[in-house]
Amino acid sequence: MSLIDLERRADPRVELRQQDAAVIGIWGPAGSGKTNLAINLAFELASMGHRVCLIDASTRRPAIAAWLGITDPGPGILGLLRLARQGRLDSEQFQRLNHEISFGNHSLTLISGISQLSRWPEFDAEAIAGLVDWLSPQTSFVIVDLDSDLERGLIKLEAALERNQPTISFLERATRVLMVSGSDPVSVNHSLLAVRELDFGYELIANRLRSSVLGRDPARQVRDTFYELLSKELLAVLPDDPEAVDQSMLKSQPLLMIAKNSKLRDAIRALAIELIKQREGRLNNRE
Repeated sequence: MSLIDLERRADPRVELRQQDAAVIGIWGPAGSGKTNLAINLAFELASMGHRVCLIDASTRRPAIAAWLGITDPGPGILGLLRLARQGRLDSEQFQRLNHEISFGNHSLTLISGISQLSRWPEFDAEAIAGLVDWLSPQTSFVIVDLDSDLERGLIKLEAALERNQPTISFLERATRVLMVSGSDPVSVNHSLLAVRELDFGYELIANRLRSSVLGRDPARQVRDTFYELLSKELLAVLPDDPEAVDQSMLKSQPLLMIAKNSKLRDAIRALAIELIKQREGRLNNRE
């Protein structure tokens, strides 16, 4: 079990909200740090009093449950997708299949990832839309950790949908997409190749920034590089902090619990605050 207080919710009631959630897809090349960002961004948002649902939507490399030390993740997303497809998803079923992670005076909801990789065809567009649409009025933020692969046309004879359609379907339901890129030259090149497959609007985050590979003023260098090559301003720059990340995995806890003063934690918290401000501005503009 995780060192975090993990429990199934006993109360089947879900507090309904009148406003839709910000559905944030975390996407980028494999190894760019998507899962670390998704976990810690979700915890930071929840720590500031927002109702957060964290979804492990990877059909190739699910990792969130293992990162948080959850040894029995259960049916998780497969069970919820099945109910959403059948139109039978309700509060009681949702509470039965999700994990409620409590920390301090706060909590967030985790939908754990696929338990059998061969069952990826169950991530059909109809079920994904049904799940996200059901979650949206009940949460402030839905954070979705996604696969990196987007190439279209990959078909398996036994499946009724393309291999990368699950990721594309989640991106289609996202209200915003955060693309995570490494900051070193090789990772930047990988990101430039990957983004060619992305048919959605996105905001760019540079991860694992370090002067040892970029020299003086690495933040300016990476900002200038992405602006020159993609005409994109960076939404955030996250410093490299392997020691803090290793401690997070070792202790199965987010940075805000085991590395409160790390520069990486500070940068992710600042990103969370910016997302909150932008969501509140969007909601105010509706009124």
